[in-house]
Order: sequence, then structure tokens, then C-alpha cells
Amino acid sequence: MDSLTDRRTVDPRAVPADAPPHDAALPEGAFTEGAVPEGALREAIAPALPSESPLAMPVQSLSVRPHVTRRPDTAPAGLAWRRVLVIGGAIAMTAYAAWEMYLVLSVGSLSWLEGVVLVLFVILFAWIAFSCTSALSGIFSLLRSGAGPLGIDPDAPLPQVSARTALLMPCYNESPARVMAGLQATYESLLATGQGDRFDVFILSDTTDPDVWVAEEAGYLALRARTGGEGHLFYRRRAKNIDR
Repeated sequence: MDSLTDRRTVDPRAVPADAPPHDAALPEGAFTEGAVPEGALREAIAPALPSESPLAMPVQSLSVRPHVTRRPDTAPAGLAWRRVLVIGGAIAMTAYAAWEMYLVLSVGSLSWLEGVVLVLFVILFAWIAFSCTSALSGIFSLLRSGAGPLGIDPDAPLPQVSARTALLMPCYNESPARVMAGLQATYESLLATGQGDRFDVFILSDTTDPDVWVAEEAGYLALRARTGGEGHLFYRRRAKNIDR
């Protein structure tokens, strides 16, 4: 069972904004039975995880190419020409370098050892050539567009986010105060963009230390109360750190 569905002893007020590290002393009675009315606590921790919405995952064959009806929305213009320049440029550079290396090694006659050297040279040079053409194409694209790597103009308003994004925060026996402080800074920066409702944050805990576990739950509830993150801040702790 997940931690926030089978415990009734966590006081969501136990960890204030300036909470001490998890190994520091907590207020006496903060996590004792009856510290918070059962109904209030159950109501407070009920939405710790969103309702399940499983997607259909039919069995598919890896040997069958999926049918694509249109170009993806994220595909840049002139994608075919970009591929020709990057891949074709790498092939041309590799062919020229391979010919020059062949002329060097074939003085007299090409031995089998020199043939092995030539093959290895071609493989390694092709790798380097592809990286070179890819980097040069990226630099040219940035200089041409004048925008950032995501196509965002730093002088213009931020574009509207059209899809929802899940941010995952894994933790394992770490200081809950540090984890929650970093998470709060990240979440508040998203809220500052005016599009915080497009992001959901999931704290995925594999903590095994009971003291840290309890402090994590209290810290999560306090964080959610401070930021008003109901419906966007979630917490899950696995009883056994296996599978997914």
C-alpha cells in the first residue's frame, strides 16, 4: 500500500516552511495518534495521487512500420534538406579522408594489417565527421533563426504550453527539508510563468528509513499547503523498491 493511504498519524502542520533537516528533533506529539482529527487528515491526504487513467497499450509488431498520416507538429521546415546536409556532408568528408588514407597506406602494396587500419580509420572518422556536420548545422540554424535552441525568443512573451508535462522528483533517504525546498523553488518558478496549471509534479520516494519517510509525508503536505498545489503536487512512496 502507498504510504499516504494507510497512515493516520501524520500532522500536515508538523513541518513549517523553515523545516529543519530530517535528523533534527521534531515537535513532541507531532506524529502521534490523534494529533489531527481522522476525517480532516483523510481529507487532507486523499488526493496524494491522481486517479488512474490507463491508456490502451495493444500488442504491436516491431516488424511493421506504423502508418504516418502527417508530419509531426514539432518537425522543422526543410527536414529532408537538413538530413541531406548533415548525413551527406559526413559521407562526403569520410569518403575523401578514406581515399587519402588509402593513398598513404597503399604505397607498394596494401597488407592485411593496413587494410584493418583503413577500416577502423573509416569507422572512427565517419563518427567524427557526423558529429562535425551536426554541430555546424546546429550553429548555422541558431545564427539564422536568432532564437534559442527551443525556438523561444528571449525578447518575446513565453509561448503558451499546449500539453501537460509531468515532472518527476525521485528521492531515497534524503533530507526532506532540502528536497521540498528545491521542489518549492522549481514549482514556484513554473507558477511565475502563468502556466503552472500545465505542469504536474510527482515526488517518487523509495525511502526505507521510517523517520525520513514520516518527515517526507509531513513535508509534502506542508509544501502543498504553502504553494496551493492541490491537484498538481503528488507524492508516492513504494513499500517495496521493486518493479515500477
